Amino acid sequence: MQEQSLLNYRKELLHFKIARWQELPNFDLYSDQVLKIVGSQLSFVHLPDGEFIITSTMINNYVKLGFLERPHKKKYERAHIAKLIVISLLKQILPLGDIQKGMALQIALHGEEEAYNIFCEELENAFKLIASVGIKENSSLLISDIRQDRLALKMVTLSVVSKLLTQKIISLDGLQAFDRQGENNNEK
Repeated sequence: MQEQSLLNYRKELLHFKIARWQELPNFDLYSDQVLKIVGSQLSFVHLPDGEFIITSTMINNYVKLGFLERPHKKKYERAHIAKLIVISLLKQILPLGDIQKGMALQIALHGEEEAYNIFCEELENAFKLIASVGIKENSSLLISDIRQDRLALKMVTLSVVSKLLTQKIISLDGLQAFDRQGENNNEK
């Protein structure tokens, strides 16, 4: 039963899609509408009972902390929704300060729309990568090749490595600084 459940989840991951910028509503929305949209986009995030991926209080706090621009007449725009999707997902593994800095870097490099679309593309690619763990070429997921007592460990270690690299890149103010540091080390 667990094996079939994992196979089904793998299929979901391989076909996972998240709304791109142009697919997000292009009109002003109230907080409760934003909650529904963000919640539906992130319905794949499994939280313990009683916890929510996003709440009105969280949105208000993100505005107070400067992670989001103030809504105009209590109405939120497409940019708010995109940022809330990113924040809500990444806060699962990164501190809010790192998320804010990382978003600012991406927006500075690509602008809001492209930065969000790149995030969506990379998220989908990450799902495909995770879904391919334990797959042999030209075959289906071979759960029997992954010890059941190590499957969660395999996934969490992938997350940890990804998180560490992400934090390193953010601490170096982006990949350009990371590349420059590597060039400087090669010169010595």
